[in-house]
Amino acid sequence: MLTHLNVKNYALIKGLDIDFSSGYTSITGETGAGKSILLGAIGLIMGDRGDSTAILDPSQKCVIEAIFDIQRLSLTKDFEDRDIDYSDQTIIRREWLSNGKMRSFINDSQVSLQSLKWLGTQLLEIHSQHTGLLVTQHEEQLKLVDAFSKSSEILLQYQQSYHAFKETEQLLSEKKIHFENLKKESDYTTFILSELREFAPQLNEDAALETEIELLEKATQLEQTLTSIEFELQSDEQSIIEKLGRIRIELKPFINLSPKLNDFFERINDLLMESKELSHDLTTSASNFDSNPNKLESLLQRYSKLQLLLRKHNVNSVEALIHRCNELENTHLAEHHLETEITEIAEKLSGLHKELIHNASILGSVRRSKKDLLSNLVVDQLKQLDMPFAQTEIQIDSMGEQFNITGNDRVSFLFSANKGQSMMPIEKIASGGEISRLNFCLRTIIAELKQLPTLIYDEADTGVSGEVASRLGFLMRKQGKKQQIFAITHLPQVAASGNQQLFVYKSNDEAISETKIKHLNSTERGHALAEMLSGKNPSDAALLNAQSLLKIQST
Repeated sequence: MLTHLNVKNYALIKGLDIDFSSGYTSITGETGAGKSILLGAIGLIMGDRGDSTAILDPSQKCVIEAIFDIQRLSLTKDFEDRDIDYSDQTIIRREWLSNGKMRSFINDSQVSLQSLKWLGTQLLEIHSQHTGLLVTQHEEQLKLVDAFSKSSEILLQYQQSYHAFKETEQLLSEKKIHFENLKKESDYTTFILSELREFAPQLNEDAALETEIELLEKATQLEQTLTSIEFELQSDEQSIIEKLGRIRIELKPFINLSPKLNDFFERINDLLMESKELSHDLTTSASNFDSNPNKLESLLQRYSKLQLLLRKHNVNSVEALIHRCNELENTHLAEHHLETEITEIAEKLSGLHKELIHNASILGSVRRSKKDLLSNLVVDQLKQLDMPFAQTEIQIDSMGEQFNITGNDRVSFLFSANKGQSMMPIEKIASGGEISRLNFCLRTIIAELKQLPTLIYDEADTGVSGEVASRLGFLMRKQGKKQQIFAITHLPQVAASGNQQLFVYKSNDEAISETKIKHLNSTERGHALAEMLSGKNPSDAALLNAQSLLKIQST
């Protein structure tokens, strides 16, 4: 339970230091005194996010610290798992700077906001007018049924299968869209791939074609030139070879006269031999350069086709064209692989769907097994709140294949407050006061079931008065024997029922208004209740009435 709260530099609170007791504590004060500020500070301790504008003095840090007695909660192992020092008297502290930076501590171990929120859910719940209205919403009604049926582990198991199913379903949808897009392009892709396969471009083929075409185009002229050269070399007595032969013969008698003359002779001899070899090669080559119109036409056609393909695929080299061909091959293969992958994912989705149905069925069974007991407990408490003819029924209808994050059940709370009145959904039939009483009953039952140490009601008694308010206060006092109860209230009957009463007020003694809180003794409680009954400066009769109310509500 919450045993102590210290707040510094928060909103209108300059400094607040207060102890809390077990049982039921009523909290009263005029509208605007700062009761919501107190709740805001407790909310920050529980992990709520804050606004740095709520810091009273921006030059100083805001510190909120609370002490909880948790020795009955068996949280030692949970603390160890989160690497947090455990203490029966656990201290939660949040420090907040004007630049928005916040630090959170549990027993002086700095912790994440997630850890703070986890601990907060173990320690207390705050219920306001807003949560009262939530009771009329089907999503909240489902949460209440799940809390009462203790189905959190089963719900988590279902949600894991739900997420796996939805992720796989999304993946399958994406793959199918991709496959359809590939199919739309498939015919064209197949055509151009077939065209490229048939052409089969070779690396550096464009340069080779250009060279070969040029040779074939000049073949006749080249053949004539080579033949003419060969004729000049050795065709008659005036040929180069004949002349070199005669020169060699004329020089031979003188080769021994000097080394230089011998060198001349050898060089002329080499020229003669090279000329003969050149003549032979020219004769052979001339025959290889015969004009071939058919081959030339074939090469021109291939070269023209190559240029067409380069333009068609918007590339400027045969290498890039070959790369494009490989890309199309991969696309063609990808279509086949994608079709296989889609089949495999569809089979997996089918299995996950069966698992989803199974887990949803288990979850629905657990909910249905507890709904009537919850209805009966609510009716029992409503009878204590001056609703002797109240009836409730919790309907749980299956939505079949309409799965969502909470299953495939739709929960509806039916209600009737009057004798002979047919039950209808809460949101269609219940008045404001009836909704407040229903909310109180449901929250109290579930908080007790969860063994939650502390429960805070923020004007949860809205819409009730008179005898109903008295009974509501009595039930809060009774519930305070099982868990710590706080109730912020404007009803004197509910306030008088508290084992103790806190008074929130605004002090204007300093330069700025300041929210303060104090414990009221019996005399002060009587005066505060009298003001709630009749206003400022209560009469003696109002004071006597307040004291009488205190006696009645405390019995």
